Amino acid sequence: MERFRRRVKRVSGNMTMKLNLFDRSRIPLLEKELDAFAVRNKAIASNIANIDTPGYKRVDVSFRQELANAIQSSSNDVNLSENVEDVNPAIQIDPSGSMASGANNVDIDQEMAELAKNQLQFKLAANLMSETFKLIDNSINGTPQ
Repeated sequence: MERFRRRVKRVSGNMTMKLNLFDRSRIPLLEKELDAFAVRNKAIASNIANIDTPGYKRVDVSFRQELANAIQSSSNDVNLSENVEDVNPAIQIDPSGSMASGANNVDIDQEMAELAKNQLQFKLAANLMSETFKLIDNSINGTPQ
């Protein structure tokens, strides 16, 4: 039985995630994270594509705070899964004024850094999802780790 309760520890920056096979909240959380990272990638791509468009306003995706609120308001794993279902990434327009270029408020250096960060976060979430499914597959098939 201990084999099924094995924990995998992943570290991302200052956040440590413990994976437990029987944790019902992991898959919905990772699914929402992957969706948010995909939407954020499109927003960043839009910002980069419109860098020379006069009057264009930079867009970003808000998701982290809503997800944190859903996690904090949950009393258990089942409740957490239900609360996370209602959390969706939202696109927000940056109200700041034009930069020194005068065309719009998009900073290519900031966008490229955000793109790299978003890609790393997406890859981490995808790897965690893959590990979760491997654990489930191993437990069903009885394959030792």
